[in-house]
Amino acid sequence: MFNGLTAPLVPTTEAGRLLSGYMQNEKELFYEFVEKELEKLEYMRKEALLRCVFSVDTDEVILHRRICEMKKVECQKVVEDVMYMFIVYKFSEIGVHMVPKLSNCMYNGRLEISPCKNWELESIHSVEVLEMVKEIGWEDKWNVKDNWGLTQVKKDYIRYVYGSSMLYGYFFKSASLRYHLEKSFDSNLSFSSSCHLKQKSVPTVSGNKYDNFRSYVANFDNEIMKMCRKPKFNVTVSLMEKHCSALFGDENQHEEVSTSFASLKRFVLEAVAFGSFLWDAEYHFRKFYRLEEYRSHFY
Repeated sequence: MFNGLTAPLVPTTEAGRLLSGYMQNEKELFYEFVEKELEKLEYMRKEALLRCVFSVDTDEVILHRRICEMKKVECQKVVEDVMYMFIVYKFSEIGVHMVPKLSNCMYNGRLEISPCKNWELESIHSVEVLEMVKEIGWEDKWNVKDNWGLTQVKKDYIRYVYGSSMLYGYFFKSASLRYHLEKSFDSNLSFSSSCHLKQKSVPTVSGNKYDNFRSYVANFDNEIMKMCRKPKFNVTVSLMEKHCSALFGDENQHEEVSTSFASLKRFVLEAVAFGSFLWDAEYHFRKFYRLEEYRSHFY
């Protein structure tokens, strides 16, 4: 916990620590500081790159390349901190404190998250996305009969579910926006065709290809599925990994813990929300700072 916040990952840069302070005391200035910090980083990144380019035919080329690499690493650390605080802030906007380090949630050998905050975590999704979120269906795998009935689960399995659910949230946000964009395009195209055809007294046909979001996603080909599911930028992948590491720690991951379905569901809903907010952060940050694309094919 830092400055009263429960987020497991602690900021390591001055910008991250300042943002945590704004979140506590001057919320109205939070987004303004984020944008100014990103603009400052973009200027610093471009300046280092230009110095490197202009020094190509000089004796200082190696020095400026080294400086450019150092600035790149420095910018990456700050951007990660700022983006993480952006996500923490998005949780605070819906009145949810993130789950702290797992070790802080253990009581006499039992893992329990309270309050569950299910309604608040579900409120960020559209109706069609929420239906698919609810169908992730981990309860069958965990074999819990009721919300507060106890079950034994290994820590590494909870970590796996949490990581997978982050990717679900990221995917749902990406696919949902794509769906509504295409739906809007089809509706406009259909309206335009309708007006044109009515002038010729010809019957019209709806331009909508799919009845709902579920059928839209079901018809994704492999390329579109990969594009929506794969994190787009290095900072995205890094934050997912660092957040999970901070949340679950390095202690014995094969250890079984006693917990309830209510707490496990809380983990899933938070992870899905985290993935969705991560997509929001990417979209917002790209307006002010050039994020480095992630090129791995593992996702």
